[in-house]
Amino acid sequence: MKANWKTYTTALGALSVVALVGGYALTGKAGVETAVGSDVSAAELRAITVESWDRDYSGGGYGWEVLTDKDTRAQGPYQPEASNLQSEREVKLIKGTPRDIKENEDYDQARVLGVKFAFTFPGYNVVTIRPPSVDQYTVERPRPYLNELALAENYEAKGCYDNPALSATTKGNRAQMVDCVTGVELPGQVNQVSVWVLGRGNEYRLEGWIEDWKGDTHIYDFGSVDFVGWRPLTIKIPRQVPQDISSFPQTKNLVFRQFKLRATPETSLETVYIFFDELRVLTNVFEVHFDGAGLDFDAADCERKNKLLNMIRKHARNPDLIELKDCSQAPGPAKPLTDQPNG
Repeated sequence: MKANWKTYTTALGALSVVALVGGYALTGKAGVETAVGSDVSAAELRAITVESWDRDYSGGGYGWEVLTDKDTRAQGPYQPEASNLQSEREVKLIKGTPRDIKENEDYDQARVLGVKFAFTFPGYNVVTIRPPSVDQYTVERPRPYLNELALAENYEAKGCYDNPALSATTKGNRAQMVDCVTGVELPGQVNQVSVWVLGRGNEYRLEGWIEDWKGDTHIYDFGSVDFVGWRPLTIKIPRQVPQDISSFPQTKNLVFRQFKLRATPETSLETVYIFFDELRVLTNVFEVHFDGAGLDFDAADCERKNKLLNMIRKHARNPDLIELKDCSQAPGPAKPLTDQPNG
């Protein structure tokens, strides 16, 4: 994430968010209702970079993975460069940034995701661009409604991360069904998603695939990349996409799973070079505060409330500037009190 956040709106009501951004009117609830309501901070609509491609979590210099629908399935680790008789593809991180992103002007570690591909035959060819299956892009989705089934089958608690310390689902005392999702978790309740694309006039359309907390996938059209130069492409997330529940913490986060580039039989067959930078969300990061919100039952309760800041911190260029609550001081198991009054 880039260092500066931009606040685009303030609240016009205690619990409603109203803004005009890019010609769209944005409205929506912003928190669980409490006895005393909320003040203007209930609208914390911010533009946040969730993927800058400035860091390489792949370990191989390629950042994200690129595949085509004509790939030959290969055994072993992912190969950032591959070809066969029907297609070729290559992906890597390259130093650079759009000039219109002013906060990157003096940042010498700014990088973009560079993608190259070509097809031998015309048709409805498809290119997939997705995060690698590493801890940085892993999201655990507990499925509590399957816990009874888990117990009946002697299900062993499992985590989704290579580093067990990152897992929150293996720390309880009961079995818990978990889905492991690969993607970029989007903080807050998302209104829009944008990405900067450097096109070279190729006749492809760009899609974004987003998964909600229930496991349903929503596919959105960013539009054509048949242009030359850097351009931000934006999609709007409809209000009916589930992003919250009626209890605290309220937000249930979306996960950005992948991009897809699609051709038609009329698309020309020259080699395509395309670049991506600054995957951003316009999001309401408000989580209601109330008298008692700071009271933790245990460390798991504390960590759950830290989730939003953890998510933003994970993508921040200067993560130490974002302070998390110290959950090591949360209450442990019940034990006899030693500080109660006599009598």
